[in-house]
Amino acid sequence: MKSLPRSFTIIFDSNSCKGYVEGDFSRDLAERWFGKYEDNRLVLDLVEIAYLLLTERALVVTSNNRFERLNDLVHAHGECFKSFFWPMLTVFKDLRDRGRRVRVLEPLKFLVKDKSGRLRLVLILEEKSPVGIETIAQFVEEARRNNLLATLAIVSLQGELTYYEVVQADLRVT
Repeated sequence: MKSLPRSFTIIFDSNSCKGYVEGDFSRDLAERWFGKYEDNRLVLDLVEIAYLLLTERALVVTSNNRFERLNDLVHAHGECFKSFFWPMLTVFKDLRDRGRRVRVLEPLKFLVKDKSGRLRLVLILEEKSPVGIETIAQFVEEARRNNLLATLAIVSLQGELTYYEVVQADLRVT
């Protein structure tokens, strides 16, 4: 697949903290599992925008600014970058750099297509951020219901990643 030129432009909406793309580039991005179509435009999540900036594939424009670097976008629109954004970007970038297709489902949850074509649901957790067992149980059940592999991506305080495949335990005595 051809690579995207740097002149690729994302229009950023600071109210929703999302970006959108129209035209031919939107089809190229959608084929690569970026964004979701709303009407005739492809809407990108903030983590997707950040990744495209980091990999120097995109230019982000607002009504009065242009951004070629993620740091500049963060400085101008810091209110968009919630605490859970950075672990999401760490996992998103790692998976994309490994050649996986990644779709943002909601904050801290991705749908990932691995190289074999198998789909998995990935829940992102951050070290020292408490998560209830109910949350993990619901996540595993959601993956099971949808015939997906359940994977936890744990981001350490140093930004290191560890992936765990989660399976339902069978505690019956035989």
